[in-house]
Amino acid sequence: MVETEQDACASPEQAFERHFTMVWRSLRRLGVPQSSLDDAAQDVFLVLHRRWLDFQHQSSLKTWIYGILLRVASDHKRRARRERARWSPEPTEIESPTETPDRVLQQREASRLMHAALGQLDDKERQMLVLVDLEEGSVVDAAEALGINLNTAYSRLRRGRQSFEKALRAASASRVRTDLVEGAKEREAVNITTETNGE
Repeated sequence: MVETEQDACASPEQAFERHFTMVWRSLRRLGVPQSSLDDAAQDVFLVLHRRWLDFQHQSSLKTWIYGILLRVASDHKRRARRERARWSPEPTEIESPTETPDRVLQQREASRLMHAALGQLDDKERQMLVLVDLEEGSVVDAAEALGINLNTAYSRLRRGRQSFEKALRAASASRVRTDLVEGAKEREAVNITTETNGE
């Protein structure tokens, strides 16, 4: 595979500068707990730095990095399960100062729903979905990074998309039910306060 000029990096430091955001975002989407994201991202680039001279350019640099981050994500998730770490609240996204509060709230809710739906997927399906749909990689690159044949990659992607849609609908429905219950409790509290004050 020929690297594009944009993908080519002369040093691990350049690779860090160009690909850190993609690595951090992918680790999050692959289910690495918020409390471990910085460590996991650092681990990816430590492996990249240590193995820089081993990179043979048989695939793109981004594909090679995906392979590393998939293994690191798996290790961190396994460690978190072993330590029974709990997922922390959704990360605070970097917000533009020009964003309205409503827009920020919508973005946070969309992010929460997406991560809840991704969390319901099988790891193999989630990996394909993150690499192809969310990180906009090719199915060929994702198959190469995962070490699977192309037909298997397309099959996992199709199943992943179906599972994601189903999980997203369930997460949305759950959120609507929660909002209805909270609204009813608030109305009840207002009624009680009004009745108490009216006596």
